[in-house]
Amino acid sequence: MEYAALLDIFGIILLVAGAITALVAVQDAFTRRERARPVIGRFTARTLGLAGGGAAAAAIGLALLLI
Repeated sequence: MEYAALLDIFGIILLVAGAITALVAVQDAFTRRERARPVIGRFTARTLGLAGGGAAAAAIGLALLLI
């Protein structure tokens, strides 16, 4: 069976979802005032986790598309 089409679809889903998650995390870091202590600049542990996870998902999705 050919799995190339399924990998492409999965890659597109990961790429889009990861990019949206990373953008929401960055937007959240610059607009929301939280009581949590910032770790790096304006990023709290939660927003860093969201941005890092989103970027990782987008990178995996892009890798699946390029394979």
